[in-house]
Amino acid sequence: MLKVSAYWKTVIASLAPVLATIVAAVDDQALDTSELITIGGALLVALGVWRVPNKVEDPPVRDYRGI
Repeated sequence: MLKVSAYWKTVIASLAPVLATIVAAVDDQALDTSELITIGGALLVALGVWRVPNKVEDPPVRDYRGI
């Protein structure tokens, strides 16, 4: 498996949704304010998803009722 540094994972994870949004926005060959806001929102969501850590669950508690 190809090893990719954490920084490159961040770059790719941020660029993929933004580029997809840009492609959809320039489909009509014009870029207006609402489309720029959508692109900025896609970037913020991508970075927010990357930045928020995964929730660590509590370790399982052994059930002693069956003993």
